[in-house]
Amino acid sequence: MLRTLRGAKRAADRAVRTGVPGAGPSCRMERGFTLIEILLAVALSALLLTVVYWTYFSINRSIVAATEDQEAFETGRTLSELLKRDIRAINGVKYPLLAKNVEIQGDRFGQLEFVTNALSPTEPQRFRRVQYVLVMTDSEGKVMVRKESTDLDDLIDKPPVDNPPKVFEISRIITGFFVEFYDGAQWVQTWDSGASATLPKQIRATIDVVDTKGDKKRFVAEEAIQSGNQ
Repeated sequence: MLRTLRGAKRAADRAVRTGVPGAGPSCRMERGFTLIEILLAVALSALLLTVVYWTYFSINRSIVAATEDQEAFETGRTLSELLKRDIRAINGVKYPLLAKNVEIQGDRFGQLEFVTNALSPTEPQRFRRVQYVLVMTDSEGKVMVRKESTDLDDLIDKPPVDNPPKVFEISRIITGFFVEFYDGAQWVQTWDSGASATLPKQIRATIDVVDTKGDKKRFVAEEAIQSGNQ
């Protein structure tokens, strides 16, 4: 009898040590994570976070780059369309068309001035003297501006005291502005219709726009003068 009890006790001890199924909750051994398993889990988590991090910032950089390209594109396109609209409606030789180009440290600074009756949302069919010019600022930056005046007889830069021109800033990412004129035989870089009593057949403006990465994009606006081809 004693031998039988001892045998049963040894069998129960073996069941507890080996975790034999069916041995009951009190007979199972709880097994924890080893140090190697914990380190492996941490390494996998770090790898996953790294992949997520680089994926996020790669997408973010792509979005920023696309936004910068879009801003440069919209600036060049908007200025081109504005120039062509005004050039199409230049008013004869009664009011002089003046233009010149200056090159400073490799950048081209053009100035174009004329009278136009292009449609205006606020003042439809009203004649205006306009000037497009790229100028340097005090901080040695460049800014493209459009000046507008209702005084048709006086040049934009020499207005009467009681009627100064309105100045509109177009953009600060335009680095080059160059104008050319087709006289029917060749392209020239200056024009004074007051001296020649003629208008060019076409005007071509070359616009350089730079994004924040320093990449330059070039736009060309070319338009015929309707009154210059009559």
